[in-house]
Amino acid sequence: MLDDIWETPKMMKHVIDETVQVNGDAHVNIPSLNKALPSTHNFAGKTGLEVMAACRPLNGSFHNKITIVGCGSSYNAAILAEYLIEQIARVPVEVAYASEYRYRSLLHREGDVVVTISSSGETLDTVESLKALKRSRVGSKVLTVAIVNEVDSSLGRLSDICIPTQAGSEVGIASTKVFTLTALSFILLAISLGEKCGTLAQAEKDKLLTNLQELPELVQMVLDKEALALRPRGGELPGRSLKIGECKLWDIGCQNVLAGNFIFLGRGLNFPIALEGAMKCKELAYIHAEGYPAAEMKHGPIALIDQFMPVVVICPRSDPCYEKIKANIEEVVTRSGSVIGITEDTNLDLEEICEHVIKVPCTHEYLMPVIAAIPMQLLAYMMGVLRGNEVDNPRGLEKTVTM
Repeated sequence: MLDDIWETPKMMKHVIDETVQVNGDAHVNIPSLNKALPSTHNFAGKTGLEVMAACRPLNGSFHNKITIVGCGSSYNAAILAEYLIEQIARVPVEVAYASEYRYRSLLHREGDVVVTISSSGETLDTVESLKALKRSRVGSKVLTVAIVNEVDSSLGRLSDICIPTQAGSEVGIASTKVFTLTALSFILLAISLGEKCGTLAQAEKDKLLTNLQELPELVQMVLDKEALALRPRGGELPGRSLKIGECKLWDIGCQNVLAGNFIFLGRGLNFPIALEGAMKCKELAYIHAEGYPAAEMKHGPIALIDQFMPVVVICPRSDPCYEKIKANIEEVVTRSGSVIGITEDTNLDLEEICEHVIKVPCTHEYLMPVIAAIPMQLLAYMMGVLRGNEVDNPRGLEKTVTM
């Protein structure tokens, strides 16, 4: 699993180099979305990007929508996609669990778009969701898009358009680099759709694409800073005990490895990463964890907070709700909660109020979720190792959920 996480920057760079065109007018080009659909298709002659952009008519009235369907980490990536697409392209999006969507009475209009997500492309609930859509009254009039790591899969074959995440082989059962590459795929899709819809200003797009090209290097910086001590011999765990201060995340893991519960908090684009952090904590460390929008802490979870409840808060200054999240941290502290904050390396505000602060490089608001996901994965991995768990193959989990 550590190798999987470590490969993330390399795979990200490959995807960005292939997709982001920098010659002349910089733009994003996702080949499968810009290819005209065949003559036998209901949207014959149109590209997938044109169909998606049509969900936002020029008169401003919303006639169609994009629905994104997934399970587990794919569902968390779908929520991130909802924030990105609505914020950048101003196209309405709804997200559904595949296990629920497949049994619903589907309400779609002609011209809607349904996106399914699965690393393997074989997740049973997601495949059955797509089949249920195809059988529905308007199934042939809805554009279907699959975002998968395995192109030659059921979802890839059944969908009108397939967007590969290109994460490469992932050995660990729990999704790490595939989740990050799926998030990257949605960032690229949202930018491309924003370009098509005319909702992404040129100056903002140029800034975003410049930051996007720097993203793999920034992710590598996080890995070098937070986990290099675990890879002194090309990937093997060290044969000695790490010294205090040698690896900050390891120290945090040692301090909290016996915790019975965790809370993960984030707002806006970082809320789905809080959900993913909680999921990794459950999958790898076998510790019960829940993710919430930061302000929702006051609606129930705050009653659980005491000195035995670690609270991980994603709190970058780039977040428009930064001051509100900071106030949420102060509420946790007043209840003796142990706060682990994740913020930019230039932000010193949290040093006095958080027990631990994990510093990450500065980047664009839309790209911070990708960077924030890395320390979440590493912390869960380290606590799993400290508890003696089989982190590469957690109990009860399968790479492809088919039953």
